[in-house]
Amino acid sequence: MSDDVSLAELPEHITRGERIKIFAWAFVRVAVGLLGIAVVMSLAPDTPAKSPLYSLVIVTGLIVGYGVYFWYQLRGVSKARFPSMRALEALILMAAMFLAVFSITYLLLSRANAASFTEPLTGFTSYYFSLTVLATVGFGDITPKTVSARSVTMVQMALDLVFVAVLLRVVMGAARKAVSSRLKDKETVR
Repeated sequence: MSDDVSLAELPEHITRGERIKIFAWAFVRVAVGLLGIAVVMSLAPDTPAKSPLYSLVIVTGLIVGYGVYFWYQLRGVSKARFPSMRALEALILMAAMFLAVFSITYLLLSRANAASFTEPLTGFTSYYFSLTVLATVGFGDITPKTVSARSVTMVQMALDLVFVAVLLRVVMGAARKAVSSRLKDKETVR
């Protein structure tokens, strides 16, 4: 795999109308993906779990689900007609799903113990908090107060560093590999 392979692979011969259609479908796929993530987030229980084991099962399921989702997105990039466009979609959706996993975890912590954070969290405020942790903004309006909430926040902080670097490298690498493979196939046909 060569680093000089361009990811801007929309051919010159594609008309303006075709480009609009490509971007529109990309937008639709991202919108549907974000809607799906919102639906998953809405399935978080409204009442505190009767057992910490229940919350652990939910979080474990989310992590496994994220792994499957990550694999599905990478597979989509490698098989896409326009890999760099699909890579951008994958980055947006995998970042949103990553934040959703932590958001639901924070929500479960807050519902199990309202004193876990400076205020009881809702679906929106838990996502907001996970985004501020990722962005390292730290407004201070919502802060973890209990050991468990602080521990999960610390795990997110550590994973955020890895997440950004690895996600970009893996997804863009898959796009480069797909583009490079297609270029080799075109050269072989000639």
